[in-house]
Amino acid sequence: MAQGKFSNPRPHRDEDRQIEEAFRQVTGQKVPTQRRHPAKEESDQDLLDLLDQIPMDQIPEENAADTEIPFEHQFPKTEPKENRNWQRKFMDFLDDAGETENIPLEDPDFAEDDDVEDELPTLQRWLNVAMDYFNHNRKVVLAGLCAVALLLIVGVIVIFAVSADPYDGKILDNVYLGDIAVGGMTKAEAAEAIKLTTEQTYAKEDMVIDLSGTKLHLTPADTAVTVDAKAAAQAAFDYGRTGTKAENEKAYASSKTEQHIIGLLPYLQLNEEYIRSFLSSYASDTGSTLTQASYGLEGEEPELSADKFDKNAPVQTLVITMGTPGVGFDPNSVYTQVLDAYSLHQFLVTVESVDEVIEPDLVDLEKIYEEFYMEPVNASVDLQTFETIPGSYGYDFDMEAAQKLIDAAQYGEEVRISMRYIEPEILDEDSFYQDVLGEYQTKHTTNENRNTNLRLACEAINGVVLNPGDTFSFNDALGQRTSQKGYKPAPAYSGDELVDELGGGICQVSSTLYYSALLADLEIVSRTNHGFVPTYIDYGMDATVSWKNPDFVFRNSTSFPIKIQAEVSDGYVKIQLLGTDERDYYVKMEYKITATQEPEVEYQDFEPDNQEGYEDGDVIEEGTTGYTVKTYKLKYDNQTNELISRDFEATSQYKMVKKVVARVKVEETTQPTEETTVPTTAPTETTTPSTPPTEMTQPTESSNQDGEDDISEEESENLAVFLGQ
Repeated sequence: MAQGKFSNPRPHRDEDRQIEEAFRQVTGQKVPTQRRHPAKEESDQDLLDLLDQIPMDQIPEENAADTEIPFEHQFPKTEPKENRNWQRKFMDFLDDAGETENIPLEDPDFAEDDDVEDELPTLQRWLNVAMDYFNHNRKVVLAGLCAVALLLIVGVIVIFAVSADPYDGKILDNVYLGDIAVGGMTKAEAAEAIKLTTEQTYAKEDMVIDLSGTKLHLTPADTAVTVDAKAAAQAAFDYGRTGTKAENEKAYASSKTEQHIIGLLPYLQLNEEYIRSFLSSYASDTGSTLTQASYGLEGEEPELSADKFDKNAPVQTLVITMGTPGVGFDPNSVYTQVLDAYSLHQFLVTVESVDEVIEPDLVDLEKIYEEFYMEPVNASVDLQTFETIPGSYGYDFDMEAAQKLIDAAQYGEEVRISMRYIEPEILDEDSFYQDVLGEYQTKHTTNENRNTNLRLACEAINGVVLNPGDTFSFNDALGQRTSQKGYKPAPAYSGDELVDELGGGICQVSSTLYYSALLADLEIVSRTNHGFVPTYIDYGMDATVSWKNPDFVFRNSTSFPIKIQAEVSDGYVKIQLLGTDERDYYVKMEYKITATQEPEVEYQDFEPDNQEGYEDGDVIEEGTTGYTVKTYKLKYDNQTNELISRDFEATSQYKMVKKVVARVKVEETTQPTEETTVPTTAPTETTTPSTPPTEMTQPTESSNQDGEDDISEEESENLAVFLGQ
């Protein structure tokens, strides 16, 4: 307000009286009337002078609780008259507000004692210091305030960006809860709309079921239906917000043109059991009720663990009760329709299939089988304790027989099917024999007597169990081969001659077992090779036997029991050594022919008219080549198939057999007597025996070992006559 605005002093206002009254209460004096000045600066000065006259001890303490400080007591008396800038600014503020025009003031002496500063309240002193700092450091203070303001602005922007809702806190357009439109509403508005709507529907309207003109009513009292409005509103609010960015964008775009309906069923509470019972009861009264097939096991469940199993324990019976067709309506189908109607906030269900015959579902026998089938479990071995872990029997029923009974059953009929046990492949006593340690097979001839001997030998050793450290003797297992045991005469060597003897040919079994033991990496205690190379097995892999010597003996050098399985089938002698394989490698055998001895030729003389009919140079007996063979055991890594080692196993010496050739004597001619006339022509001389035929080709080795020769195919066929044992 400009000075001198009013030409005449203005009348006293209420504020004037309040100031005068305050001054009088504090000082006990009246405000001098002659001090009233119409001019702005003088009236302001009079007010300040008046305030200076208030004793300091009358000013209330700064921290006095609940004390109302009068207006005139709130001005500090601290600075001398020449340093009252802040009071001046305050008075200017009041003047601009129009509150200080012509305020009558007295101008008592103002205390100029510097010690008055110490009596100021703490807050006032702090303000004085702050104002003084601001006056001397205006630029620094303004820069700091600007920085703080900038930080506050950035923080507000970040908070707004993080918490900003792209849809302004409202549900997307065209969103419905059932048939209640809540699009564009806030959660609170949607919850309120659902509450108000459902109070007039779920709480008051019947659910009407139209059965081709017959109407059934489910009252709110019966169904006790209520809705969780807040949860439903939250579901509507979450649409377009809780998916991926792409899903949310798609939801937002579709909300502009398409309706999105959210079913209310998840947010409803209703008596579903009553609805089911109500529909089933009515269906029973109006027609036959559809029933589906049911099934279950009858009887006590047996113990299937191998160590507790009792094969004589009765099995359970599978009882299947066939379903029956329904006439009228399917209560289960109608029940589903009722729930769908409640979910969509609708109250009419129209059933079109009334009086329709509804067949029960077919019995799913495979599903029933899978439900009750129990797989047998083989016994196993704990490799740490060397103890057996018992297996268990399986449990099932005959599917084929059961299906025939089901196909022939009538509606509502009971079908009874006995369960059955399934024996595991390996029981407790066989738990140690799950791995094949070594196996081999050799092809036999068509000689029936010899094949009989092979079968008897395999039967004698089949099933033999060797505990760790036990030795197996082939002769001990078979005993003496006699006709009482069923052994037949068959070709076998007696010395260097091939003769028929009881049990001939069983060396093929001992040789096949020897090869299996080598592959199982067992300890060979005693083994002797044949005198001549047999043709049914590789060089150096045979083992000849005879009662009582020679014998074939090996030891179980593993940590677990071993079982021998032997049989003659499909034209082969087959042998397996079963046990628990601890090895991380497998074995292959290899042989090397290190020396050969060609058959010598032996001549046998005959008369020209010999009964055998031999002519000069005929081969009476083919010879065989002798061999020195070394065998090696090769070990390969199970995982990488890399060769780990190659160790010498044995040396086998096979005899050379001479080749026998017929030599026919030349007939002697009679010398003429003196009386005899000497012929004019001398007789022709007889030719000397022909040179023996070329000897057999040396064999070439089948495995690639230093280029040594192995026996040829032609010679192998020739050796077949020497099979023997």
